[in-house]
Amino acid sequence: MKLSVCYIVKNEEKNLPMSLETVKDFADELIVVDTGSADATKRIALDAGATVLDFVWRDDFAAARNFALDHATGDWIVFPDADEGFLTPEKVRDKISEIDAMQPPIDAIMVTLVETDLQKGMETGKLHAVRFFRHTPEILYRGRIHENIVHNFGKLRLYHDNGALSLYHTGYAKDVLAQKSERNLRLLLNDIEKNGEQPGQYLYLADCYLNLRDYPNAMKYAILALNSPAQPVASRVGLFHVAIESMRQLDWSLNEQLALADTALQEYPKQPEFYGERGMILCALGRLDEARASLCRALEIYEKKETPATAETYFNDETAEIVRKRIQKIDALS
Repeated sequence: MKLSVCYIVKNEEKNLPMSLETVKDFADELIVVDTGSADATKRIALDAGATVLDFVWRDDFAAARNFALDHATGDWIVFPDADEGFLTPEKVRDKISEIDAMQPPIDAIMVTLVETDLQKGMETGKLHAVRFFRHTPEILYRGRIHENIVHNFGKLRLYHDNGALSLYHTGYAKDVLAQKSERNLRLLLNDIEKNGEQPGQYLYLADCYLNLRDYPNAMKYAILALNSPAQPVASRVGLFHVAIESMRQLDWSLNEQLALADTALQEYPKQPEFYGERGMILCALGRLDEARASLCRALEIYEKKETPATAETYFNDETAEIVRKRIQKIDALS
């Protein structure tokens, strides 16, 4: 079985070396598509043994990724971003071999992205995305921005990995988040101008607007996404987070915020962040006994790791410490 590791990059000299280090032991083929780097990115890729291909950028992420696929020769494609790297690279080949033998055949693999703040040296959350898929002409990328893997003749048969194929991801660090959101929003709005607004864009619009602190639009598109039949493959945890945070920033009533937190908990009863959100809102309402119980439940779920391994989360050690301090304040008032 041959594994082709592919990247699309531009000015990634800071991130690419770390990522390449995590794929070197299982990559049978390394393809790096460069979309216009002005730094040492291409040299770094060449030194790592990659085939480096130039692609003229045309505001279309799917086109750039599919260009890489056209030049890959492996049985499976591994397509990380430059700011991602495998946490247990020694397990990758055996795990892919195991999945490759499954019946009916698996088309693509959903993996965990562990959001990592390198400056603080801590995990800040977890997301899920497809980073492995079978190399066939029927499977390709679609979407100018936030591109997704699709099967041209049917629904993808997805496998949800439970940890062996997990990657770190550093791209949501605050120093780059606003810049990425501005770029992504520009591409989304250009696409909407040409083709009209589509339900599948709501999630990404909500995320961009939240990162740019445009809370009215973040709220608008988060609610549209939550109510849309066009649901993302991953969970809706992030959408509830966008909506609740936007409500808070826009000074919506505490009862409205509480109602949304309760709705989130009905859908995701093992997510510590929603118990935390609920507890903070109850504190503001003066319902301290209920608040304490909810905050304690958030810590219990987090510390006992009750949240499913395949679930997204934005609750982390830093959040847990905030919750503990709030519980201490409530106890001091008792």
